[in-house]
Amino acid sequence: MLHCAAVVAAAGLACPAAAEETYGGTLVAAFSADPGGFDPARGPSGMSHVVIEQVYSTLLNLDENAKPYAGIAESWSQAEDGLSWTFTLREGLTFHNGEALTAEDVVFSFERILAPDSGYAYSSQIETIAEVVAVDDLTVEFRLNRVTGPFEIYMAFPGSSIVPKDLVESDWDLNAHPVGSGPFKFVSYTPRDSIVFEKNEDYYEEGRPYFDGMVYRIISDPTALSNGLKSGEIHFSNEVPPKDWSAIVSQDNMVDAAIEGSRYFWMVPNHTREPLGNPLVRRAIAHALNRAAIVQGAFYGQATAILGGVIPQWNWGYADLAEFAPQGDIEKAKALMAEAGVADGTPLSLTMVSSWPPMMSMAPIIQANLAQIGFNATIDTMEVPRYWDEVWGPSNFDLTVMYWLSPLADPDDFVTNTYATTSAVNVQLGGSQEMDDLMLAAKSAVTVEERKALYLEQQQLSLETMDVIPVVNGWVLTAHSDSLKNFKPMRTGFLKTLKDAWLE
Repeated sequence: MLHCAAVVAAAGLACPAAAEETYGGTLVAAFSADPGGFDPARGPSGMSHVVIEQVYSTLLNLDENAKPYAGIAESWSQAEDGLSWTFTLREGLTFHNGEALTAEDVVFSFERILAPDSGYAYSSQIETIAEVVAVDDLTVEFRLNRVTGPFEIYMAFPGSSIVPKDLVESDWDLNAHPVGSGPFKFVSYTPRDSIVFEKNEDYYEEGRPYFDGMVYRIISDPTALSNGLKSGEIHFSNEVPPKDWSAIVSQDNMVDAAIEGSRYFWMVPNHTREPLGNPLVRRAIAHALNRAAIVQGAFYGQATAILGGVIPQWNWGYADLAEFAPQGDIEKAKALMAEAGVADGTPLSLTMVSSWPPMMSMAPIIQANLAQIGFNATIDTMEVPRYWDEVWGPSNFDLTVMYWLSPLADPDDFVTNTYATTSAVNVQLGGSQEMDDLMLAAKSAVTVEERKALYLEQQQLSLETMDVIPVVNGWVLTAHSDSLKNFKPMRTGFLKTLKDAWLE
């Protein structure tokens, strides 16, 4: 086994690279699910994003530690008042169909997702954009109605990809056949089987990409995915099943590139179901959880227990708040229950998605923890999509568990969608004006120092109100053949860095 994740996590460095770069070959990667589409405005799922980022380009890119660097914009600047950003595009940019990429395409791309009827799933990222103006062919100005701290991060998100204006206006269906300016051209998609790419010879980064092409295999059976990695038929996957992790990375020809990312799990207590409307009770449950047991029992050790706020240690917004003991603190939890006046034997139901293995594995652990503090908890299970329609959407539950799969990079990504009273994800039906105001202030502050201080306040408040209960942060389980060189795992789970890797 070769292991580079510790180096990446500690220093933000790449795994050791071969002495010489090698061109050619086809990378075979494996994923568990089909994409939801290839149009940046309409592809909502994580699987859509890992296709979109290969085919299209964004003004900025994110490195392996989610820090922005130049994309198709070679330079950019923010006005002193923070209310406008100016981007200068590289010269000679072209789309895969040969058309020139200019500032007009940038304006069109953003006006398209800003349209009221666009249905864009990540509208919170662009809600502060008041106007996008093409100053000239290579210069674009974004005018904002409010200072937006994560703006650079948002400009690197797959949904902010630049699409060809003329082609889209000709009624071309990007959702079926994407055309962008990214490192790889889309060739074909066979549902439940594969997505095929070929190298973009005119990509703006000289010498990139190295592969002649890529094939994304879609393998829904976890055992088949694992066997493909073991046999060498598959070079790469960032969806290695936790149960097979040790067996795969222990092989001499495999590289362990696991990294703590942003896939955090949280327990959702319905504030309208008594006694969960009482913050003392929610805090009691939070302290009762044996997160160490969940890490081992549900994730085979491939996760980090969240012992304070939900922003992880690798992120600059992290607040070192050691609120919870890894094994839980039953005595403290019992004291909170007594203070809340909850009767022993109070019933609670825990509703879990039956097709999500980590959730099913953690359910009996949570049930046992709840019993230790006096709850009579039952476990209810339901398949997707019924769960979305009958449980999540109408907030029809006592307790449930959810996790983020969409990439989170800026501190705001970790908190606003979960805690804001106006968020569609706030199915716990909790929150407060104080919390909303703190998060808005943190997102709108100009300097990192100001924002960091405000996120500290937000996380302190979140541990007092316990609107949701932090559980664990699941690692991005990436493993690949040692023939793949110079791959840098990304904390977002994105795969843009595949353009910088090669097959030996």
